[in-house]
Amino acid sequence: MLTCCGQGESASYGAVVLDDCNFNDCVNLSEFDNARTLSFRPPDGEFVVLNYRITGEFRAPFRVFPNIEETSATVIELSCHVRAEIPENHFGANVTVEIPLPRITAAASANIISSPGAVGVRYEYIAHDQKLLWHFKKFPGGSEQTLKVKITLSAPCTSQTRREIGPISMNFEIPMYNVSNLQVRYLRIAEAIPGYTPYRWVR
Repeated sequence: MLTCCGQGESASYGAVVLDDCNFNDCVNLSEFDNARTLSFRPPDGEFVVLNYRITGEFRAPFRVFPNIEETSATVIELSCHVRAEIPENHFGANVTVEIPLPRITAAASANIISSPGAVGVRYEYIAHDQKLLWHFKKFPGGSEQTLKVKITLSAPCTSQTRREIGPISMNFEIPMYNVSNLQVRYLRIAEAIPGYTPYRWVR
């Protein structure tokens, strides 16, 4: 049996408000109700102990600031500025910013303005899907990155054309960082199981 206990940054329980908690079937729910301790006999292999979401106030890890300017009837310049709101001792890994482009896009070229510390920065224009992908292998916390895109259209720009730009979306990982501030205080093997080799780790 494994026991783990989680809470936020303050010393008292209840510092983190969670919504829609879903536990794995192996979790002893009475232990959690009484002591906020997760006790469970783990199944073989990797598994998810707890899923949850938060709806209270929190700071998003990244903020995106787009700007669109028509420089001629068939040319649009898009500026996408991304700021990492996470602390400087953390970083975003495998970050991808996806920017949908108008259906009448004939060509798209970009200029990347990167802050120090960014690693593996590149972009690609996917013509058949009319979108631009901006990739980072490592996006340092506290840094700002900018992508300037020149979009050449096959027909004059209209209000409908402008509406087809976006919405901008992001995919990323942030190792060892949790927006909700929920933390695992310890992981303890409560009893030995014959023939079972435990690996003590939490992600």
